[in-house]
Amino acid sequence: MKLAVFSDAHRNIKTMEAAVKELVDIDYLIYAGDGLDKVLDSQISDKFEILAVRGNCDYGIDYPLEKVIKIAGIRILLTHGNRYRIKRGFEQLYYRAQEVEADIVIFGHTHCRYVQEIDDLLLFNPGSISKPRDNNGFSYGLLEITDSEIDYQHCGLDNYQK
Repeated sequence: MKLAVFSDAHRNIKTMEAAVKELVDIDYLIYAGDGLDKVLDSQISDKFEILAVRGNCDYGIDYPLEKVIKIAGIRILLTHGNRYRIKRGFEQLYYRAQEVEADIVIFGHTHCRYVQEIDDLLLFNPGSISKPRDNNGFSYGLLEITDSEIDYQHCGLDNYQK
């Protein structure tokens, strides 16, 4: 299974639309909140099945704040991250992942790319597709799940021009 992971497009999804054009053989598009209304209203939702949660800037959208998704035998906790105070550390998020027996936690909110493996848990933040704060440019993530193995990478839009 191949997953494209996005977060924090806010109200500008042009960069996300550019990234989506490059995607091939993606089974699911995962969106970790902030700008969800624009994503759902775009043609992106015509091309991919979107699994999403709302973020702290998503108002009036009837989507959960977090969800647990099972894909190819892997349990994924999807959350925006603000509820777990991730800007101050990952302890609360880690413990929530333990509670729901997650193998992967996908989150956004910081607008910074992040990946860390702790024991058997993968913490993954794709960064922001429209407003990065880590000096690495627009970014999204790719996850591939095969035979209970998880490969991951961060991708940028190096050739994107506004």
